[in-house]
Amino acid sequence: MIFSKKGILGVLSMMILVTGLPAQMKLQNGDLYIGPEIKSNKKGTLEDMIGKDKSGYYMVRAEPQKFYLEKYDFDLNLAKSEEIELGKGSDRKYLEFAEQLNGEIYLFTSQYDNTDKQKLLFAEKVDRNNLKTEGDPIKVASYNYRSRSNDGFYDYHVSRDSSKILIYYDQPYQGNTGEKFGLTVLDSKLNPLWSKEVELPFKDKLYEVERYKVDNQGNAYLLGIVYRGQVRAKRQGRPNYEYHLLAYNKQDEYVEYLLNLKDKFITDMQFEISRNGEIICAGFYSDLGTTSVKGTFYLIIDSKTQEIKKEHYEQFDPSFLADFMSERRAGKGRELTRYNLNQLEIRRDGGVVLIAEQFFVKELQDYNDYYRYGSPLYARSYAYSFWRYPYRYYGYPFMNDDREIQYNYNDIIVINIQPNGSIQWARRIPKRQRSKNDGGRNSSYALSVAKGKMFFVFNDNPKNLHKKSNDQRIHNFTKGKESVVVLVTLDGKGEMKKEPLFQVRDTKTITKPKVCEQISHDQMIIYSEKNRKATFARLTFE
Repeated sequence: MIFSKKGILGVLSMMILVTGLPAQMKLQNGDLYIGPEIKSNKKGTLEDMIGKDKSGYYMVRAEPQKFYLEKYDFDLNLAKSEEIELGKGSDRKYLEFAEQLNGEIYLFTSQYDNTDKQKLLFAEKVDRNNLKTEGDPIKVASYNYRSRSNDGFYDYHVSRDSSKILIYYDQPYQGNTGEKFGLTVLDSKLNPLWSKEVELPFKDKLYEVERYKVDNQGNAYLLGIVYRGQVRAKRQGRPNYEYHLLAYNKQDEYVEYLLNLKDKFITDMQFEISRNGEIICAGFYSDLGTTSVKGTFYLIIDSKTQEIKKEHYEQFDPSFLADFMSERRAGKGRELTRYNLNQLEIRRDGGVVLIAEQFFVKELQDYNDYYRYGSPLYARSYAYSFWRYPYRYYGYPFMNDDREIQYNYNDIIVINIQPNGSIQWARRIPKRQRSKNDGGRNSSYALSVAKGKMFFVFNDNPKNLHKKSNDQRIHNFTKGKESVVVLVTLDGKGEMKKEPLFQVRDTKTITKPKVCEQISHDQMIIYSEKNRKATFARLTFE
């Protein structure tokens, strides 16, 4: 859809500025409500959106060394804020995550037991009226650690029907031993179902867990990469790894699946467990190496017999590639590069939808550093791709404090795959977000799936509002007053509509897509902040 930048944005700005915040807007596929301006600590930010109930929304906000549990009413006014008590000294606890389960809010906190050298995980129930924890903490997991600098970590995953929660803990690195981790599965009332500690026959430095999930029956699955004789940091160019899917259950049964595509390279993969218990694996493959994408693959594995029931792979059509490059290059089958596969959505008929985003980091170093380090390797600008782990970037030890780190979050691609594995349609959502030394805090996108459609929210340059998907001249998003938050709607047929939501000049804040979240089956909460100001907006889908 084509928009007049001056016309649409002019009317939008006038409506919000005349009525003042809060404001209500009618969209093509729903409604937008922008809440009032909220005063915030300049160093504070929204940490997590927990959930909602009949009286409002629950959030966790972070400040240096502090966390607050907050409640907002349906007009997005701050109704109550309560600091989370974490203690001090040897009794100090650390907030790991918060989750709403079975209608109750739980805070999961870790604590060091210095006597037994254990890192403990507790769940604490929250009283919704005063936002304080009630009752005694429930111990849900523990493991031994070596030191505070080598103490592992906790993470979790909730099943599709929210009836089970998997607690995953990665145990501390111990030289040349095998990879060690632990699994604990709980029901929605935090009753333990089963627990297991595992040591794999792969050395810690040669194995990397990518994703972990629990299904509705309480079975746990881990997708990992095994490197062939080389440390994982050296994985470049030709593949030196293979994917392994591990499955565990309460009967102490263990199944390992080696996933490969004959003569093709898997460059990225996601998996889900269907309602009938089948394991669905899908992702990207390449003929060239590890950072490029030629097409998609689709596997269905029978979890009972361990047999591959269906296998299909298909390269991208030249008409799709022509949205990214010249027709001549597309006709030669050139591959896309640096796409991170973020999400897999299962269709009702057994097909899947893959959602990926182009992501990479560039480290820019001044030529004067040639004389400092004495090597042209450090004296040029170069790119280092974090297409698989966009949030685990810490820089290089040989770089000085004056370096510039450039974060690039560009086009989104959506591939709709039919139950037989063939590509029904593929779409490019044009986007360019390049920033420096900020971790890309205002980049990437937020996604909601509702009413048989996908809704993407991200920061954009208003000059892109009239751009078509095959236009390769995309303007970079900047944080100026003219930057605009847009909504892209993609329906089941691949038809795409793009519309503006609001500008920075309207709210005087900048949206952070990475913390925006679908809070219910038909609502997304959008969070924006700048200096001491913050605003929430609510998207309701029709």
